[in-house]
Amino acid sequence: MNKLTTSDQTFLGLIVLMLLGKATWEYFDVNHPIVQQWTGTWSVIITVAVLGAICIKLAGKAGFPEIWDKSITNKQRFTIPIALGVSFSIIEILFGLALQLPNIHVGFPYSIPVYLSGGIFLEILYHLVPVVALTWMISTVVLKGEKQTQAFVSIAIIASLWEPIMQIMGMSQMGMLTSPFFAGGVFIFIFAGNLIPITLFRKYGFLAPVVWRLADYSIWHVIWPMIYY
Repeated sequence: MNKLTTSDQTFLGLIVLMLLGKATWEYFDVNHPIVQQWTGTWSVIITVAVLGAICIKLAGKAGFPEIWDKSITNKQRFTIPIALGVSFSIIEILFGLALQLPNIHVGFPYSIPVYLSGGIFLEILYHLVPVVALTWMISTVVLKGEKQTQAFVSIAIIASLWEPIMQIMGMSQMGMLTSPFFAGGVFIFIFAGNLIPITLFRKYGFLAPVVWRLADYSIWHVIWPMIYY
């Protein structure tokens, strides 16, 4: 068996955090629509974790840098994603204020494990697995190593549409969409909230989009609701 690399160990650490979050809100019986929409059952989370582990090993063959690629600086891996995540959260707050967005957030302190593990879960499910698998399959298997960048760009756009469509459908079922304008604004924000981390993943490795999402969530879902609601 090959020795686990530092990147492999880091990914396993992210999986452990995701599982601990699930165990925490189940233990405290956190029953919130966001929780149910993100996580599903234990079998879903474990399946996503296994698929993520496979795709993290395929990432290099699809043109993505490893988590601790030596050519990537810590500024690129941490500082830039944090700055972008905080900036995005501020835009979300302003948008929410303009539309008088209701409180859709999980309450503190359960928000910490929910959004920590939920952020990791979403990055694996929506970005790592489909983007890496499809980029590898199309560029390496189908196109025999040709047009990898073009394949990635097309897949990135399609993958960025997945979450906003699912979120809009879920919010509609919960009666949270008050107008077509509001629904359109939510769609655009969620689309951008997918395209940004996919781009960070391509440039700086998988830790960068995770850091971006957790920086965004820490402000938008954890700190802001404690101040405003």
